[in-house]
Amino acid sequence: MPQRFLTRSWTLVLLLPLACKDPETAAAQTQATQVQTSLSEGREALTKGNYGRAIAALQKASNAAPESVEPLLLLAEAHRLGGNPGASILTLKQAEGLLPGSDPVIQKQLSELYLREGQGDQAISTLVALRNEGKLSHADILALARLQARQGLAEDAFTTLERILRENPDDAATKTVEAEILLMKGDELLAANLMDRVLQGSPEFTAARLLRARYFLMSGFSDLAEADLQSVPAVDAGTTEVVAMKARVLMALGRPTEAESALKALLQDDEDNAEALAWLADIVRAQGRASEAQQLVDRALHLQPRLARGLYVRGRVLEDQDDARAAEDSYRFALKAEPGFSPALSRMWRLHLKAGRKPEAQATLERLMGLGEAAVEDKAALANLYAQFETQLPRGKKLIEEALQREPQNPEYLRIQKALDKATPKKKKAPTGPLIIRGGRR
Repeated sequence: MPQRFLTRSWTLVLLLPLACKDPETAAAQTQATQVQTSLSEGREALTKGNYGRAIAALQKASNAAPESVEPLLLLAEAHRLGGNPGASILTLKQAEGLLPGSDPVIQKQLSELYLREGQGDQAISTLVALRNEGKLSHADILALARLQARQGLAEDAFTTLERILRENPDDAATKTVEAEILLMKGDELLAANLMDRVLQGSPEFTAARLLRARYFLMSGFSDLAEADLQSVPAVDAGTTEVVAMKARVLMALGRPTEAESALKALLQDDEDNAEALAWLADIVRAQGRASEAQQLVDRALHLQPRLARGLYVRGRVLEDQDDARAAEDSYRFALKAEPGFSPALSRMWRLHLKAGRKPEAQATLERLMGLGEAAVEDKAALANLYAQFETQLPRGKKLIEEALQREPQNPEYLRIQKALDKATPKKKKAPTGPLIIRGGRR
């Protein structure tokens, strides 16, 4: 449980002097004891994952001590873990109303809940207010900039970064986020050069290694991505983020057995790691073991019912079973939980296209491009739609040229390039004969 929930100064108002023995004090003392008992029950239930019991105990504590913030904070956490973010948001707002000014801990919790509910704009406005009040840490500012970029607000993201870039222009973490924003904007060359510079100065900076590995993977250079991951310091090599990226790269290299082994090793140390379970489920599914994949994803979603990757993998299982409608619903749930979840977007554009919903497919692909998560295949598909709609043709040509650099003889890519050329209006030739100037009567 987060340390901030263990002891808060305002709980001291519940502890009355034991020396006073008058009836009112005795009654208040009894009430304080009941509140502390309910709080202890709630904490214990939270630790054991019994969220229903925790909610009941903490609601009792809050009712008995309506001026205390601690029971409300714990109750909000119980609602969140129990899969009811709406109730968690309302409870946090109730707690906030008891405090003078804006509490950064509560505000950051609210922003996290807004994100889980797909309310990115509300999350950003909450964090921007804290930023303007100087209540965000360096790490929080970087997270805000990344969030703004993922919501399509690249210029706002750069504005947020400027605040810390001025103080320390060579900070590796800040420059890495800057490179990530550039990738989302489509400035891949600038981003690549910046990542190279960061790693030249800080070769053991894991966040930059991961970002460049993702860039290489999305660009079709899986071997270079693997090389970057092999350079991750040993202290970070066993984290979920690094192991998951490693598994992703190994799958792209056609080595699913190694990917599966890496995730199983991670789960040996943390068997309730829902993210790792979902990754493993997807790898098992890709190898044709549908029943095992379903069991793994069910475990992941039992631990985290709104886990985007778990919902996505469930959709993949359903899609493999030719249940496109249920698969699409599952992808939509994943995107509601995490609007910028690129794997679900990557499947959604295909379903849109298969159902004849070309404008929706184009919008989804453009969203992928905006996140910096479009693979070569995604870019070629978007170029093809531009050719069909005869729109954004220069951009379409750039995308298909990039795809052809990877696969120069790909017949589909060559067809798309030809279609784009055909759709592009031809420039009228300037006249080459003598210029005849005709005069008029005066």
